[in-house]
Amino acid sequence: MQPTRPLAPWRAPCAYFGQRSQRAVEAFRGYFSADRIHETGPASASEDFGSFGSEWHMPAVFWFVGGTDPDVHAGAKSANRFNEIPTNRNARFLPVLHPTLRTGVVALVVAACGWLAV
Repeated sequence: MQPTRPLAPWRAPCAYFGQRSQRAVEAFRGYFSADRIHETGPASASEDFGSFGSEWHMPAVFWFVGGTDPDVHAGAKSANRFNEIPTNRNARFLPVLHPTLRTGVVALVVAACGWLAV
């Protein structure tokens, strides 16, 4: 399907590369407990994400860290209002600082180690 709007010149399309994603998933499974890993399948990342890998000719993999307060998440899910939780680029987006920041840094390191001979 063709996009209904032309992409801005600096935006590259985001392609899905299952093998690259699977490599990150395997690294995560080797480090995080099973209850902390939830595969979502291909999803929209952001309007600029496709540029990162294509411009540098490098693999690019996108994952979610899950920084929403667990009580907010549970309440939204039970009220069937999950899509109303603010996400990044929303003025009301406010992830829980800890453990979100630590988890994000650890996920970056674990994923990188999945690509390196470490």
